[in-house]
This record gives sequence, C-alpha cells and structure tokens, in this order.
Amino acid sequence: MHLILNAHSSNEHYNGDCDYAIVELAPELTELIRSRVALARQAAKQDRDLYEIYFWGSSAEFFDHAILDACQNAVAAAGGADPEQAASDWLVDFELREYAVVPDGVDLDAHEGQTTEYAQMIVQCSRYPRRTEFSVFWTASPKYADLDVTTAELPLTVMDELLAKTVPQPAT
Repeated sequence: MHLILNAHSSNEHYNGDCDYAIVELAPELTELIRSRVALARQAAKQDRDLYEIYFWGSSAEFFDHAILDACQNAVAAAGGADPEQAASDWLVDFELREYAVVPDGVDLDAHEGQTTEYAQMIVQCSRYPRRTEFSVFWTASPKYADLDVTTAELPLTVMDELLAKTVPQPAT
C-alpha cells in the first residue's frame, strides 16, 4: 500500500516542488517503524522529556503537485455515477487528514520524484494525561535548496488501521 502525505516547507514561499510525499507501507518498512517506535517507547519510559527521535535514511519520496492530480483522476475514473463528486470527496478527506491511500490506477512510475538530501524518518512521542501516542513523519531537503520539507504526521494507530484493511479476510 502506498500513502500520499501532505508536505510542508520551512520556507513559506518555496518548497523545491516537494508538495507531497509517497511512502510505501511495505512489510519491511512497517516492521522498521514498529521497531523504532518500540525504541522510542522504551526511551520515553526512561526520560519523560523525550519528544522525537531522528533516524537517517529515506523511505519517503517527494513529488510535485501532479501526483495529487493523478490521485484525483484515478478516483474520478473509478467514481461510478458521479466521478467529479468522488474526486472532490477524496480531496476534501485528504486535506482534512493530510494523508490518504494512493488510489488504484495511479501509475507512480509515470511521476518523477524530486531529488532530496538529508532525508530522515522521525518518531514523535506525544504525551497526554492518561496515554502516550507515537507517530512517524519524514523530512528532507530539496537538492540545491536551503530549506526542509516535512510530511504530515502518520499516527501509529492509523498506520495499523490502514494495514488491517489490506489484510485479506478469511473466507466464511
């Protein structure tokens, strides 16, 4: 499963054409995320001031606005009776959550990712009075630009919910 995540730039006027990021939630990556969250969970027990842990390396690829258009077009193509409404609903949902599953029919190979450097995966620890939640997000710097782009957060609970939807259910 591929996710599209909104990206934000540290420069409000320029983002190096890194408007969105695509992350493939393959088994290897989800296991890596879980192991890093377990590490953060253990560290958070030892130090209540833990907020984020940074890991070098990239599992997110950044794209320009055309990738979002491709997602909307794929939703419209599969939209049934009212393709425009389906695409509009998908976009509204994406804008509210800042992440979505990349729809079937999007040819990711037809889109060229932006060249980035200093890529990192960040595990964030958010503490609440009765619970602690963990999320992951990605950051990078577009090549030849003095700025950072950062994806929207993906809560671990959301990742697990999305993955549960893709597991084939036993036949009854």
